[in-house]
Amino acid sequence: MKTAILWLIACMLVSAPLSAQDTALPEAEQPGWDVFIRNDEDDAATELVFINILTGEMNSASIAGERFTLLGNAVIYYDLDEEQVKQVAPDTSIRDHPFVTRPADTERVDWVLSRDGGTIAWTATRRGDGGTLSTSTYVSALDGVDSREILLDGPRDGVRVLPVAFSGAANELIMEAHPDGISKRFSYTQYAGLFALDLVDGAVRQLPDESGCYCAAAFGDRVFLRFPPSESADGVAVQVYSFDGSQKMALESAAPAGFTSPGEALVSADDNLALYIVSQVPAQGSATDETRSVFVLVDLQTLEQSLVSHPITGLARGVAWTEDHGAVLFTNDQQLGAWKLRLSDGKISEVASALYLGSLQG
Repeated sequence: MKTAILWLIACMLVSAPLSAQDTALPEAEQPGWDVFIRNDEDDAATELVFINILTGEMNSASIAGERFTLLGNAVIYYDLDEEQVKQVAPDTSIRDHPFVTRPADTERVDWVLSRDGGTIAWTATRRGDGGTLSTSTYVSALDGVDSREILLDGPRDGVRVLPVAFSGAANELIMEAHPDGISKRFSYTQYAGLFALDLVDGAVRQLPDESGCYCAAAFGDRVFLRFPPSESADGVAVQVYSFDGSQKMALESAAPAGFTSPGEALVSADDNLALYIVSQVPAQGSATDETRSVFVLVDLQTLEQSLVSHPITGLARGVAWTEDHGAVLFTNDQQLGAWKLRLSDGKISEVASALYLGSLQG
């Protein structure tokens, strides 16, 4: 049955013109693989599917894993069975990651890639006597060259630090002082206690106006955005900052009234655009249990906003820009698959029946 399902996915992706183009590949002439993941409702494993963008060749692997991330010419993930960081290649060969590992005394490993895909940072969190948490932070090129520890944090009570993003302009790693276990209470990723770690000298500084707000955020190379509750209306505020603190602007969200739960956001590679999602999540005991979401586009040059979609059912998560920033790929928790939102007219179309993870080159 699984083979038949995967064959249908492959046929859909290979036969349709969007198989290589709608997933925002740089050039069709370059060999590479589109990567999709699919969860079987009757199986705890995840089906990882590799589609060759030139030949249509399909390879698949069934993996009990989480946090699948494109890394160079493979996919890195946390293996739930072996409790170790692994990587899987397009030919579905699997091995331990050579340097991002979970030592025996480590409770959790987290990682993040630079936007250009050339550098990885990861943390290893250990639980000590009395339940305190200590976290070591490392950084390395993808080939393991210059791998080094850059921060030792803790011990702290109930708080671990997490790598969040790289600031390309300032050569810094953005990190979060994360209350352990609190993420399970929220529909979307939220951040608390954001700070910047200098990759050269290890100096630590708080981000501009960081107040410990547990709210959504988005990160570019030179700018970042926060989405705290609005002080003047029943909605969401949009705060735009440069990483060095030289620029700051506060806007009211362009989302409709009642949409008060900000979620995933994408900043374009040139830092000129941001797209964020705001959801209307029914309160417990309300007459309806339907969650709805809208997409809002921000021009970071003019600071103008526009609502670019009608409300859709479910929680949405942005995956990637495509069509030269004229559209975005996203997922929806109500429907398995990958979807495209065209920003010019708000048209939404399905692009794959599995979750699109991204493209591997070579």
